[in-house]
Amino acid sequence: MAKSVTQLNPKAKNQKEKSVSYLKILIVIQFILTIGLIIFGIITIFKTNLLYLFEIFLGITLLVMGFNNYLIYKRRNLTILYLIIGLGSIVLAILKLLGL
Repeated sequence: MAKSVTQLNPKAKNQKEKSVSYLKILIVIQFILTIGLIIFGIITIFKTNLLYLFEIFLGITLLVMGFNNYLIYKRRNLTILYLIIGLGSIVLAILKLLGL
């Protein structure tokens, strides 16, 4: 009868549990950022001078989505796209904030 990795090495079970909890935390962070992005999107409809906050929030959300995409789904092409658009959004928001 074949033994599983966790039966042969009890430390492997602890590492697996830690990685699962780490991924759950990242998914919760992505969910909170998405809800915040929706709220800021509604706020920017009425107050357009807060658009740079929306763009920064969008960039952070896309960076977390790219990171989750890489760790959970192992999709490298979309990860690169998310990271490029997220960093671009943050840079553009900072440039707008500085008045350049």
